[in-house]
Amino acid sequence: MLNYELEFSASKELITPCETATMIGFGTMFGVPFQDIHDDLYVRTLLLKDKDGEVVLMLAMDLLFHDDSLPNALREYVNEKYGVDKNNLHISYTHTHFGPAVKGYDFNWYTESYEKFIFDRACKSIDKAFLTIKKGRMKYSYVTGEWNISRRLLVNGVAEFRPSPDGEVDKNLYLLKLEDETGKMRALVLNFGCHPSNLRSYSVLSSEYPGRLCQRIESEFYGCTALFFQGFGADSKLKIGMKSSGFTGISYEDCDEVALSMTERIKKKMLENSWKELPIDLGSRVFKLDLPLEINEKEYYQEVSAAHAAKPGEHFVKVPGSVDTTSRNSNNLFWACADYVIDNYDNLPESIDLNCGVIRINPNFYIFSMGGEPGCNIGTILRQNMPDIDIVCFGYNDAIAYIPSDKMIAEGGYEAGDRVNRSIPEYRLKGSVKPGVDKIYCEGFKKAISEIK
Repeated sequence: MLNYELEFSASKELITPCETATMIGFGTMFGVPFQDIHDDLYVRTLLLKDKDGEVVLMLAMDLLFHDDSLPNALREYVNEKYGVDKNNLHISYTHTHFGPAVKGYDFNWYTESYEKFIFDRACKSIDKAFLTIKKGRMKYSYVTGEWNISRRLLVNGVAEFRPSPDGEVDKNLYLLKLEDETGKMRALVLNFGCHPSNLRSYSVLSSEYPGRLCQRIESEFYGCTALFFQGFGADSKLKIGMKSSGFTGISYEDCDEVALSMTERIKKKMLENSWKELPIDLGSRVFKLDLPLEINEKEYYQEVSAAHAAKPGEHFVKVPGSVDTTSRNSNNLFWACADYVIDNYDNLPESIDLNCGVIRINPNFYIFSMGGEPGCNIGTILRQNMPDIDIVCFGYNDAIAYIPSDKMIAEGGYEAGDRVNRSIPEYRLKGSVKPGVDKIYCEGFKKAISEIK
């Protein structure tokens, strides 16, 4: 018999930098401090507790992403202070490209002071959540809209970085509604797979469409905390920025238009009786999957370094960027990454240690979490192989790489790590992901489900 009793809370804390910080989202801004703040960045926490006292924490942060050091430190914190099992804290990054440099993707410009700041703020958000636990229930639904589009256009069987109207993309915006005992909505989880890399103001801090959507939801539903968890959207962008030959930067007004459209669809959904109430029987697990790599020879990285170096044969030296030297900034990023691989080539791993997680809401409903930048097709594969359960997919729980499916690897392209687009040096990897990963994903998540007590 499933337990229907749920206790929950939601909270948020500001993580907008209070000091000079370098941007992280684009090579053109490599080494460039932010010039302005358009809207604030937040860490948001959802706490779930079932009748048996099992507590699961889900954190969403308005950052590009981060390496393992932050979630591991937070797991230590909740374990020591609240006795929460380390398997029961999950973190995901909204993947805004308009945030400050942090550990992981950018290994040159992050600061220890900001690292301490975001850890402290995340702890405060967690503490606040433990102070405001209330009884209630959870309901599930989704809305569908024409907000995103695939950026993998097949040309002669090979994926190019261009709008693909017929390309695979998940158009569903998944919703988890948390109501208190009076029936009032106090938290709303939003899950959508689409790159927040669309604005044209590259040097200005912003939470992009995920943050604006949360703002609008909280404005419409007084007393509700909105939490956005980025989905498996590595290969999609906002449709509003689509041009025939590619994508262009959008305005803040365009971004707001997308968030408004999503909000209006959600408001309509609130009036419908199509919500599925979820019985609560919590379980949780974090685990790693080993993805073997097709190893590139060291000469490949030497060629990349030579193509981007300031002078032939010169080793990368950390030099601040400028908003007036965007081309040089991009070259510096690839130069730095290629030299890192060259310097550490013999000691680099020959596989990706991919962070993953499973949250059981009940035996028929799960949240799957995956690190890096997972492609949309991975969600499709997982759902096809586990048709008897409902699955919601959270991506971006670390800063390891683009994560492709076998279909994406066969098609090539930027997200699959082809040598032309150079997404492999960008992540300082020794090679691209080998075929055969679909089986690894499916077996790994099935095993994790079976291991939840």
